[in-house]
Amino acid sequence: MPAFLRSIATALPDERISRAAWAGIADRITPPEVDRAVLGRLAERSGIEERGCAAAGAGAEFYPSPADGPPPGTAERMALWSRTARILSARAASGALERAGIDSSRITYVITASCTGFESPGIDAHLVEALGLPRTCRRLNVGFMGCHAAVNALAAARDAVLADPGVTALVCCAEVSSAHFHRSRRLDQLVANTLFADGAAAAVVSAEPAPADAPPAGTILASHGVLIPDSADEMRWDVGNHGFEMTLGARVPDILREHVGAWVRGALGEHGIDPADVGGWAIHPGGPRVIDAVAQALQLPEAATRASRGVLGSCGNMSSATLLAILDRLAGAGVPRPWVGLAFGPGLAGEMIVVR
Repeated sequence: MPAFLRSIATALPDERISRAAWAGIADRITPPEVDRAVLGRLAERSGIEERGCAAAGAGAEFYPSPADGPPPGTAERMALWSRTARILSARAASGALERAGIDSSRITYVITASCTGFESPGIDAHLVEALGLPRTCRRLNVGFMGCHAAVNALAAARDAVLADPGVTALVCCAEVSSAHFHRSRRLDQLVANTLFADGAAAAVVSAEPAPADAPPAGTILASHGVLIPDSADEMRWDVGNHGFEMTLGARVPDILREHVGAWVRGALGEHGIDPADVGGWAIHPGGPRVIDAVAQALQLPEAATRASRGVLGSCGNMSSATLLAILDRLAGAGVPRPWVGLAFGPGLAGEMIVVR
């Protein structure tokens, strides 16, 4: 019995900012000694035209300029994450249930993912309350794994369905990256400020296919993961006194270019799939250079990266929610399967999902 990816739905904050609006925020929160031309180049090269930014709705006092006061502490940032993640997760999960044609009472397993905040009871318990899910459903939170956590969550859902065909799993990824803008001179933190965005995405996974009048997203054939050697310090995500702190090594695209090709070809070969046979690619847009590196490693045509670049441009890098958003775009465009989703995070780790 296969594990069907029955539906995907996304949710973005009401607070949306353009590239120009981001330039104003970046100018306000960045130390004065940082060349503003650098900020402009980073924004231009990001490929992001618009993104969700809950912090923008919190007002300028949330991220004051260095002259106006200290940056928010971790507790204040967690409060912003909690408010926003609860709203976005409920919207995305409701949309996924509606698209799947499944009543909330049928959910037996809730799997959530977020790396931008912590609290307990968490988003999983909130969804039980907000959506009227059974209070007896199992709950699992995939925490702090980073941008590839959607694959880990979907893999857990698939495993549960294959172990028990009676399982109907709701997967939800919710990220509030704007809770972690940093007042920093470090280039990698300036890059992180520029790239990351807020959003949520949810999916329903079950042994039962979608109804005939709803196009199914396919079946989750497999997932694969890899820890790339000698790369642990190239990408890190740590808890600091002023929010979570991202470390992004300049070598990340080069490392991916070197290692991704052999890993992906080997994993797909286990299922008799050649990269040339893949109908749709969902490459997590850690940034334009990451997309370029993966495409070069796999010798993909420009068209294969269109969905990833489109989501990056209109939504930014929403961490774990982004991969599901790209898969949703492939489904909406009627892109033929199989699809391959690839995402990368601290470790340096790669995660892959194959949808047939």
